[in-house]
Amino acid sequence: MSENHTDPQIRVVHRDQLDDNTPQTPGVIREVAFDGRNPDAAHLSAFRGIVQPGAATSAHHHGDQETVLYVISGSARLRWGDKLENVAEAGPGDFVFIPARVIHQEINASSEFETVLAVVRSGVDPIVVNLPELDQYAEPAVVDYTHP
Repeated sequence: MSENHTDPQIRVVHRDQLDDNTPQTPGVIREVAFDGRNPDAAHLSAFRGIVQPGAATSAHHHGDQETVLYVISGSARLRWGDKLENVAEAGPGDFVFIPARVIHQEINASSEFETVLAVVRSGVDPIVVNLPELDQYAEPAVVDYTHP
């Protein structure tokens, strides 16, 4: 039986193949596994997010995309709302759902260990809308990281 490369394919992206060539938010490094560059992707994208020790993202949202986070390791604090007035904590094994257009901030609650997240979004385009005008409400980072 010959392979027909026009049929949808199962794809494996190994850890060393993740790609950080995607929109970033200061405080988190996004390493893409699957997005619109996957020719068979129609509805989902997936990546690993690494929030460095003591880091905090700026206020942002992801447009019409819903987001699911799975905490692999570390301690994630999430703030959300028009003035980031709500807060929740998540640890290893926890799932987090972020509705479309919800303004939020991700904070590494530890200043010693990185927080690693598996992230799935309901779209193949990497939408990140950074909102620096809301940073006055954001929890400040303990350590300042700037992604190159």
